[in-house]
Amino acid sequence: MQEYKQRIKNSFSKAAATYDQYASVQKEIAVRLIDSIQPHVFQNILEIGCGTGNYTKMLQERFPSADITAIDFSSEMISVAAPKLNKKKGVRLFVDDAEEFIPETGKKYDLITSNSTFQWFADLKKGLEHYHKLLADRGMIIFSMMGPETFYELYEIMKDIYSQKVNMAAQYFMRHDEVKSLLHAVFKNVEISETVFTRKHENILDLLKTIKHTGVNIRRNGNGILFTPALLEKAENDYIKRFGGIKISYQVFLCEAGDIENY
Repeated sequence: MQEYKQRIKNSFSKAAATYDQYASVQKEIAVRLIDSIQPHVFQNILEIGCGTGNYTKMLQERFPSADITAIDFSSEMISVAAPKLNKKKGVRLFVDDAEEFIPETGKKYDLITSNSTFQWFADLKKGLEHYHKLLADRGMIIFSMMGPETFYELYEIMKDIYSQKVNMAAQYFMRHDEVKSLLHAVFKNVEISETVFTRKHENILDLLKTIKHTGVNIRRNGNGILFTPALLEKAENDYIKRFGGIKISYQVFLCEAGDIENY
């Protein structure tokens, strides 16, 4: 488990400097997520996996009176996030493992939120149980996460090109029903909606570059995929023939859970 988490951390740390340039989908998901949060007066907010701080800034602007604690396990990501935020507006950034985060004694949160992070957890059930204990009496958890149909076009092409089994990370993301079941096991009230974001690219190399520069390691085991010029050309031709162009899908679940009805 530690080896898996270290690979994820290394990938995102390496992408910290390029993330904002390539993360248009993640930013769009963040907008959709912040818009899904109903008007509410939050005093204490915990953000899990704040990355370069784009969603953190949205939270700060939407809830200016709230005290926001934002954590990420990559110090490089935190370094990029810090200059974006108004330090006078109650945002505190911490480098910490989100699955093991322990707040100051007695601290409870009325909102725990996260954008496109939970799909990378080594043990999401344990993480949700932990966050449940950190919620205030009427607190809620609202987050987005990606599903297993993410990058499915690329997966289909890779299967055709390589004779060995292609072991892509997104294949192991949790399905809609799995996420719903997991949330119901921890919280009394659960709402999940699903959407698919699609991005088009000029060529296969641009697509692969975008994935890499947002910190995503395509292979689950961490080993890279070798693309020779001939394989790149074949992949691009097959992609266009099969899907009508170079495009990639992101399956996204927007989730809201808590122990009270009618948040």
